[in-house]
Amino acid sequence: MGTPKALLQWQGRPLLEYVATRLQTAFSQVVVIGGEAAWVTPPGVEWVPDEQPGAGVAAAILTALHHLQQPCFVCACDMPFVHVEFGRWLVENAAGAAVHVPRWLGQAQPLHAAWLPEAAPFIESSLREGEYAMWRVLQQMEKAGTLRWAQEEVICRFDADGQCFVNLNTPQEWQRWKTASERR
Repeated sequence: MGTPKALLQWQGRPLLEYVATRLQTAFSQVVVIGGEAAWVTPPGVEWVPDEQPGAGVAAAILTALHHLQQPCFVCACDMPFVHVEFGRWLVENAAGAAVHVPRWLGQAQPLHAAWLPEAAPFIESSLREGEYAMWRVLQQMEKAGTLRWAQEEVICRFDADGQCFVNLNTPQEWQRWKTASERR
């Protein structure tokens, strides 16, 4: 993209600021893991350095779990349509699980999910084995019976078209969604 995704402009401000401000409407504590401390500009948003920089999403989630020591909603900074009420619902309905993950169009959405401290050993084990793929972590958790799925019928009560799962990974995706957003 040429610029860190967190700093791309979305509706007149950096994408990270936009997403963090949205999260503040539903969560009393918003923490950004990794990146640069200077990127975190909204008042009341905390920055925590990634415990394992460059080790991917699983390591960032592990950092969040170690830091917070409580159930938390996790989303990526490149998800401008994050659905905060659905995120809160995921956390509130995660009892008995180590992770509560939406499944949309057959795909797991671990970056719009509720993660609990009980997930940490699964992530730690995976990282120790050199396995950084989130689907492997979820696979282990499902085998252990600690993964709860949020199915499409539930998701549709919050977000009928699944836009909350859109993340902007390529310049083409960025431009397409930015243009669509500006037309609204």
